[in-house]
Amino acid sequence: MNTLIETPRLLMREFTLEDAENVFKFSSNEDVTRYTGDAGWVNTINDAENIIRNIWLKEYNEVGYARFALVLKESNQVIGFCGLKYEPELNAPDIGYRMLPDYWGKGLGMEASRAALKYAFNQLGLSYIVGEVDVANTASHKILTNLGLVEQKRYEKWGHHLIHLSIDNFPEITTDKFTLVKQTQEHAEVVFQLFSNFKVCEFYDLPVMSDLAEAKTLIEQDECLRRQGKGHRWLIKCNTHKQIVGSCGYKYDFCTRTAKISIEIHPDYWQQGFASRAITNMTKWMFSHIASLNRIEAEVLPENTASTKLFTKLGFNLDGVIREKGVWKNKTHDLQVFSLLRREI
Repeated sequence: MNTLIETPRLLMREFTLEDAENVFKFSSNEDVTRYTGDAGWVNTINDAENIIRNIWLKEYNEVGYARFALVLKESNQVIGFCGLKYEPELNAPDIGYRMLPDYWGKGLGMEASRAALKYAFNQLGLSYIVGEVDVANTASHKILTNLGLVEQKRYEKWGHHLIHLSIDNFPEITTDKFTLVKQTQEHAEVVFQLFSNFKVCEFYDLPVMSDLAEAKTLIEQDECLRRQGKGHRWLIKCNTHKQIVGSCGYKYDFCTRTAKISIEIHPDYWQQGFASRAITNMTKWMFSHIASLNRIEAEVLPENTASTKLFTKLGFNLDGVIREKGVWKNKTHDLQVFSLLRREI
């Protein structure tokens, strides 16, 4: 079985149906599930098989991660789980672990969770992780805080008093010319100035902005996408003038292993190398931090000759033209599709 994560004492891999008996053992243990919201869900081997088949295997295929089988190297036994799970109601990946009581108090929870968090940042391309823990579960709360998660709020759910924590590891990318930085609502005016410029939006699938509220909404949408683990959006900050000169980012579709990128540069900074270098550094980060990523693509209007030249110069392949795929500004548009594959870098 393929090992995804290895620590000095543990291995983590995807669950299979052959693990059902071990899943039953730790999922039906009252001490293990005391502080969880699913106590009593697993009462038979068949229940364990259903969780593996209908939850974990499904999530591996749909988002690329789920809870992983936690294997003790010494005995090669599955002693619990550790890893991430996308929680729609939290709008973010949640980190969690469970293991049989015989293995408590040995530092294995911290060892596994630290490795899982590193895997999330460096192999899954995630930068925002949350955790939920019962107020009474002091051991797990200590692990989450030691990992760097910070308490955000407290509330009641599943009959438990919970603490909601999160960690934000947004990846700034620094070059000698500029820095790719995180955009926040504090940048709303800058984003508005960018997307209210007709030249910026001329070949773009967004209308020219006319109100600051539109910029705030766009920033909120980009942040929501990031927290879901489906993309990142950077502002391009010139190191010399300390000015925001544009933005770039991507949206990732795990099912197709494809990320779609876009970039905007304010006209005052055209022809200064910002676009080409931003794309080069962004795609380099993407291929090195999203292990499943195979293809990066960009859609360009045929009449956008500057972007056509740009992606050609950067080594993207022109796969073809999709007729009338784009629909915006009350018109249909042909779109050129440029792509860069992992094996081509």
